Amino acid sequence: MKFSVIISILLSTASATSIQLPNEISATSDLGTSLLSSARRLNDNNDDAISYTWMAGYSLKFQGCHHHTTLNLNADDQEDVKIMTVKMAHFRLCPSNSCASWLGGGCNSNYADYVIDLETFAEAYLEGQRRSLEFTCQTYMYEKCDCQESDDRDDGWNREYCEYDCYANNKKLSGCIDRNPYEAEEEGERERRFEAQRYVECKEWELNEGQDNNNNGNNGDDGEQVQYYIGPYCSAKGGEVYLGLYTDDTCTNFADSNNGKNTFKELSGTALPYSTTSLITSDCVGCIEMEDPNRREDENNNNGGNDDAVDEDKVAEQCERLYQSAGKCEQSLSADTLASIGVTANNEGCSYIGGIKFTKTNGVVEKKMSSGDWATIFIVAFAAAFAGLAGVVYKLRKRMIEANKSPLLEREDSQEDSPLA
Repeated sequence: MKFSVIISILLSTASATSIQLPNEISATSDLGTSLLSSARRLNDNNDDAISYTWMAGYSLKFQGCHHHTTLNLNADDQEDVKIMTVKMAHFRLCPSNSCASWLGGGCNSNYADYVIDLETFAEAYLEGQRRSLEFTCQTYMYEKCDCQESDDRDDGWNREYCEYDCYANNKKLSGCIDRNPYEAEEEGERERRFEAQRYVECKEWELNEGQDNNNNGNNGDDGEQVQYYIGPYCSAKGGEVYLGLYTDDTCTNFADSNNGKNTFKELSGTALPYSTTSLITSDCVGCIEMEDPNRREDENNNNGGNDDAVDEDKVAEQCERLYQSAGKCEQSLSADTLASIGVTANNEGCSYIGGIKFTKTNGVVEKKMSSGDWATIFIVAFAAAFAGLAGVVYKLRKRMIEANKSPLLEREDSQEDSPLA
C-alpha cells in the first residue's frame, strides 16, 4: 500500500509538470509550436524590409537543444514511424567583439535568442566553421607560403606538395590538411571517407562510407537488406549534439540501446564518428562573410572585378538563412542595434524559447528549473520522507508488540517454578 501511494504521487506529479506558467509555454505543446510558426510567418512577411548588415558584427553561439515527439504526418506506409522525434536547437547571436567561447551564454548584453530545428542549425553552424577554417587556411597560405603556380617554376615543383608542407609546419593548421600527398591513396579511399556534414539531416547510411571493408554486411536475421539512417540527436542535458544510427528515415528509433554505436561498429568495423564527440562545439562562429584572399588580389588586379562575388552586406549566407527561419526573441538587443535593423524587436518566439530555455554555466548546459520542476522535487522529497517515517513507525510498533508477547510471561512462570534457595 505504501509503495502504491508513492507511485500515485509520482504519477500525479508527472501530470502536473506539463502545466507551465503563462510566461513559459511548453515547447512540446500545440500552442508553443503555433507561436514558433507565427514567429516565422511574421518574419517571412517582413524579410524584404529587414537589413542584415548588423549581423556582420555578430557570432553564433550554441545554447542547447532538446527533443519532443509529434505526429508524423508523412507516415504513409504501415512500417513508417507514427510518432516521430523532433529536435530543436536554441542559439544566440552575440556581438563578435564580446562573444566568449568559454562562457556558456557567450555574452551578457546586446544579444538575441533564437530557436530552430536542429538539422538546419547544425548545417549552418558547420558550414560557418568550414568557411572560417577555409579562410584561415587560405590567408595563411597567401601570407606565409609561396605556392602559387607561375612560369618560373621548374618541372619538379608540385603545388600539392607545397601546400602540404606549408600547413604541416604549423601544428595549429592540421585541419587544413585534407590528405598526405606523399602517401599513395588507396583506390576508393576518398569515397569511403565519412562526411559528418552530410548527416546533419537524417539520411540513409551508405555502408561503404567510413568502413574498413570487413564485409559484415547489413543483412537482417531473415537475410533481407536492412536500411540504416544516420542523424543528429541531443545529449541528455542538451549541451552536446551527437550522431546516432537509426532504423527509420525520421531518425527516431535507434538501431540499438547504445544509440546505434554498437550496430555501426559491427557493420563497418569502425566507431561511428561524432558518437562520443559533440558535432556542435561551444565556439563562437562569426557571421561576417569570409573573403578569399586570392580572389581579393584578382579583383584588385582587375579593378574591382565582379561586384556580385561578395554580398554587399558582408553577412554570411548561413546566418541570413538561420535568421529568416528561426523563432525570435530579440528583447535583449540594444536600442542602437534595433535602430540599425530598421524595425522593432521581434519577440514572437520569447514564450516558446522560455519553455525550453537552457542556462549554461561555464559551458555546462542545464535545463531551466520551472516552478513545476521545483514542485516535483519537493513532492518527491516529501514522499520519500513520508515513506521513511512510515517505515520507522512500523518497526517501532512491531517491537512493542513482540515485547508484550510470550517472553515476559515465560520469565514470570520460570520464576514461580524455580525452587527457593
